Amino acid sequence: MLSMFGTDGVRGRPGQKPLDADTVVSLGAAVAAELGNAPRAVCGRDTRDSGVWLEQHFAAGFHSGGGTVVSAGVMPTPGVSLIASSQDFNAGVVISASHNPYPDNGIKLLQATGEKSSRDFEKRIETRVRRSANPVYELPNKSVRTADYSDLYSDHLIQIVGDTDLSGISIAIDCGHGATSSIAPHVMDQLGVSCVKIHAEPNGRNINQASGSTHPEVLQRAVVDGCCQLGFGFDGDGDRVILVDSKGEIVDGDGVLFMAARYLHASNQLRADGIVATVMSNFGLEVALAESGIQVYRCQVGDWHVREEMQKRAVCVGGEQSGHIIFSDFLPTGDGLATALLVMCIVAQSGQTLDELVADLSIFPQKLLNVQVKKKRDLASVPEFMSRVRKVEQQLAGHGRVLVRYSGTESLLRIMVEGPEQCTVDRLAAELAACAQERLV
Repeated sequence: MLSMFGTDGVRGRPGQKPLDADTVVSLGAAVAAELGNAPRAVCGRDTRDSGVWLEQHFAAGFHSGGGTVVSAGVMPTPGVSLIASSQDFNAGVVISASHNPYPDNGIKLLQATGEKSSRDFEKRIETRVRRSANPVYELPNKSVRTADYSDLYSDHLIQIVGDTDLSGISIAIDCGHGATSSIAPHVMDQLGVSCVKIHAEPNGRNINQASGSTHPEVLQRAVVDGCCQLGFGFDGDGDRVILVDSKGEIVDGDGVLFMAARYLHASNQLRADGIVATVMSNFGLEVALAESGIQVYRCQVGDWHVREEMQKRAVCVGGEQSGHIIFSDFLPTGDGLATALLVMCIVAQSGQTLDELVADLSIFPQKLLNVQVKKKRDLASVPEFMSRVRKVEQQLAGHGRVLVRYSGTESLLRIMVEGPEQCTVDRLAAELAACAQERLV
């Protein structure tokens, strides 16, 4: 039986399992029962028109379990994290499908610390949901109390800037018609930043539509046409950001990790002289940061894995190539707006442009090939293939890397090779793919 919970909570189409009315109510009841002692949860959502419906049903279930839900309305995920951790709540609930198109939605759970719920907690919740009978419930308006926490979150963001003067910086922001549509322009206005805003008019059905962090084309044009120094593209729930420099070139999460690590290291603020990146971050990031004496610790893809590795290594910066960056001194979860503000502070304090700040980051050529497989065999049980992988790793020793892993959603073996020359990585990736075809298909 497939798990309700994926890598980022419960996802699906509202009205269909696992986001049908009965399951969502049961989910709310299960969370309240697991927390116990008349728990309080704060709920924030993105701009999808299905968000209120899901919030009402979750709150009805939570209420039936003896709990109280307070709605923060439209609020970025990091805002919910801040509220949960600072306002005497037992949990946070985010209703969002992040960068997915508007017909999708989701429910993810946060701990009272603002961190994502643990795998063990999610398993216990799922067990309760599967054992529950069809719930009997009502949807009274009183099931969801409301409170305005927008000032709490915006004040938190402004404090990140401190005494740095950002009034001389010109930017463009693409809110993707998502959860940052109101708060991002407000924060920039409060800081005196010259800001061109695009895609900040949500109508319930246009979230992420040819906009935001996954569709930066319009933002790139806006930066160049508006002669802006920087551009920031946020995803639907505001926990990640993609950057654009003054020339319209994209700077992804690897670039953010690079400049943030060097900036914090130079000011003795980079704990343990290291950062966390996932297996998908480019090998060039390791090489460039090593020159500054900064260690890169690798983990599996997913912000939960990033946070876990950060705690293990006692570092304060970690993130993904996608632009999901965690600065644990600010919050225990990724925050696109906080990342944008920190980048602006680095630009203002250094006197350098964004492209100058990432100039020393040389991205290694990469080749990614997918091999269709009938069965996802344990690769350790295929010695011929693993021997070939080790041989390629030896050839690239110190100058590249090999990543071989199965897709989490498709019957594919993904083979990725990075190295100093494109022709070399193309050849080595093709050799590994041919071996995989021979031994695994």
